Amino acid sequence: MIAVLAAIRHLLLDPSGHLEWFGREDIYAISMLSSLPIGFAAARRVAKKSRSSAIALGVCLFLGGLCLAVASHGISLSSSLLAITIARALLSCLTAFAAANLCFAIASPQPPAQLEQPAIGAGQGGQQALPAWVWLLFGTATIAIPATYTHSAAESLEKKLNESLASNRVALAWKHCSQLRRFNPSLTAANTDLATLESNLRDEKARLEAEIQQPMPRNLTLAMIGRRITTLVQLDRNHEALGWIRPMMSGRNFHPISLDFYGLCQQRLEQPAESMRGYERSLKHWERQPDSPAKNNAMISAYKGIAFAARQLGDRRLEEQAYQTLVQLAPTAENHFLLATSYKEHQKTSLAAENAQLAAELDPQYAEQARSMLTQLSRDHFSCFLVPR
Repeated sequence: MIAVLAAIRHLLLDPSGHLEWFGREDIYAISMLSSLPIGFAAARRVAKKSRSSAIALGVCLFLGGLCLAVASHGISLSSSLLAITIARALLSCLTAFAAANLCFAIASPQPPAQLEQPAIGAGQGGQQALPAWVWLLFGTATIAIPATYTHSAAESLEKKLNESLASNRVALAWKHCSQLRRFNPSLTAANTDLATLESNLRDEKARLEAEIQQPMPRNLTLAMIGRRITTLVQLDRNHEALGWIRPMMSGRNFHPISLDFYGLCQQRLEQPAESMRGYERSLKHWERQPDSPAKNNAMISAYKGIAFAARQLGDRRLEEQAYQTLVQLAPTAENHFLLATSYKEHQKTSLAAENAQLAAELDPQYAEQARSMLTQLSRDHFSCFLVPR
């Protein structure tokens, strides 16, 4: 069975490593597991009649599944969620039925005819055919379970895609877009259909990768180094970016932007302690500088980084203090919503609701998110008595 599932999976992979029709490994696994009950139930009926029939049918179904997996790379399902859901279910059923038939055939040491029990009269008990409602239940599970799981995964991935686009993480945005298009091709992001967006991101990713393949000149300027670091960060090649950043964090080559980039790279490498160190050094440097737009922007970035690192490290007090200072520096809708999210996670209901409402008032784009947060707050911990309306 594992060999059948692995072979189908291998043929579904595109050159970029994405699974056609499924997008991710977990979607593929859920779809196949959901199809196993109906596959084994059907295979059991076939195996009772003839072992050779089970083998022949299993091989034919397996070949059919292989052909369908290969064809998935050339079949255009346009932007139809229904079409791709049916395609997933069809391939899953073929694969599960094929695997189940082969399992029954191989596991039976003798022809099924020799293993049959003597005829059992009415009222004497014995195995009976599965009722129609069981088949209906298995069929519903084959479609409904993967569809529900995929819908939930798509909502989460859509949020991640918007975040990666907002932070200009080209490589990560392309990956998210490629997966999301296979989850639900009818969705849009950045006011663009996913197919077009994926193509644009792929081209931009290729352009950035070609750029960093170019050798750097001997007489490097600060602008050249900054451009190389920015490109590596956009491609999420953070270890390579750090190699350029570290020499600029101290000594005669020091530049304050390197501290912010250091914190960012460590954040994306999931090293919150190091990320905190970089952002704190950046904050201390800029606190000593005269007021200017550059100082204000750098301090805003530093406080955001410190708050995020504090959350990862479980330092709730520092997280709240950083977001509170951030709101004082820049009382924008985004920053109020970040503070509201922090309060919500710390179960400070009234403060969370207050800042969520402020975010919605400052920018209508946050209205839906604020409404969702207020609704959730009103349901948790009897907070309906505390949430302002």
